[in-house]
Amino acid sequence: MRLWDRLIKRDYWEGVASGAAILTTTYGSPDREAVLPQWSVWAQSAHASSAVVFAAMYVRMNLLSEATFQWQAKDDKHLFGNTDLAKLEEPFGPDTTSQMLLARMEQDVSLAGNAYIWDAPGEDRLVRLRPDWTTIVSELVDVAGGGRYRRKIGYWWEPPKQVLGQGQGFFIPVAEVAHWAPLPDPNANFRGMSWLTPAYRDVQGDDGMAKYKIKYLDNAASPNLLIRYTQKLAPGTVDALRERMQARYAGAGNAFKTLVLDQGADATVIGNSFSQMDFTNVLQAGTERILADSMVPGVLVGLEALRGAGRGYEESMQKLANLWGRPQWRSVCGALSSIAGVPAGNRLWFDTSDIAALQDGEMEKGQTALVKSQALLALRQAGYTRESAVQFINSGDVSVLQQDLSAPAPGMQGAGQHMLGQTPPGASAEPLPSSLPRLALPASSPGDGGNQTRPGPVPSSARRNGHG
Repeated sequence: MRLWDRLIKRDYWEGVASGAAILTTTYGSPDREAVLPQWSVWAQSAHASSAVVFAAMYVRMNLLSEATFQWQAKDDKHLFGNTDLAKLEEPFGPDTTSQMLLARMEQDVSLAGNAYIWDAPGEDRLVRLRPDWTTIVSELVDVAGGGRYRRKIGYWWEPPKQVLGQGQGFFIPVAEVAHWAPLPDPNANFRGMSWLTPAYRDVQGDDGMAKYKIKYLDNAASPNLLIRYTQKLAPGTVDALRERMQARYAGAGNAFKTLVLDQGADATVIGNSFSQMDFTNVLQAGTERILADSMVPGVLVGLEALRGAGRGYEESMQKLANLWGRPQWRSVCGALSSIAGVPAGNRLWFDTSDIAALQDGEMEKGQTALVKSQALLALRQAGYTRESAVQFINSGDVSVLQQDLSAPAPGMQGAGQHMLGQTPPGASAEPLPSSLPRLALPASSPGDGGNQTRPGPVPSSARRNGHG
């Protein structure tokens, strides 16, 4: 069946599923693709204009991109690398690194909820597909026993019509693209959702408060007024005055303009300072909600003070790494595995040992490793097999322990605290040959009691008289 027949008859475009994602691509029909210009607008307003959003994304990007890719053996979990990782270590060319790849993917996921990396056939490099120009294509599959489900078959990439120099759209099979969507869109099968979606109103409020603050500083006044007239006004006149005031003085763009009233009107100022309208607390509430959605603690972006001895920084960094970083690393490794060419018996994994921000937790990891080693030693001395002891330490399931039939009985291992063979002290020592000369004994010194020259006791009366 031809590709266009599939697109027209059976394909489902993820962009028309819902409007839950702030940044998405919508199509009226498969043969008439219309890309909404939302991505550029949202990127400009949220990423470039909101200092809180930029700071949160910057922290997330820096932490995620510091990890390095490794292979991990599925049997004993050890990490190793080889030349097969070259595709990820130099993703966009010889002068690029895996940090650039991870930074780009995190940026796309934060702004659009999706990151698309294309392994172009015949090209010794990866290609980033802009998420606002990419649409997921799926088909409906009938199950033999009854029922049906949707299966992703590929991606349609096409720039907006007004963007010149990008060429025409084309279809990419699903096997050639690594699609990363760590936060699923609840109203779509395959598409992800940006973490900025629930924070959208707070970002708008933060931007509006910033504009309001600038207007206040420019005009040093407040239009929060109550207007009273001495005479009774007709209902139509009241409505006309309200609409006139709304049109001329409402909104951040009209804030702090000089107010001119007719005769008989009395204007009362309701508030004329940031403290009276609780500006700081209102702004802080929106900032906290944005950071909560990003999962970045305020300490890491400089919006909260450090607690004693910098412990606030260490705790916050560990929280970000454990609750956000490690799940993200696992997720991105799973997405890139489809184009990485993973060796059999292994999986694509990450190594965080070189991340300086996480070095404060190395002591805790070392202490944990020491406790596990001591537990393994105790289990081996108790007569359990090494494999079952390791499995018990990792799972905590005591039922997996198996007795080692070749091990000596626990009481026969001696009093030593280690598994090395021990020999009683001196058991292997041999006497010196009789032909070797012996060391000469030293002469006795007077007063040592060895040659009977030790002075005898002196009575106390003699000592008192100066004889002792």
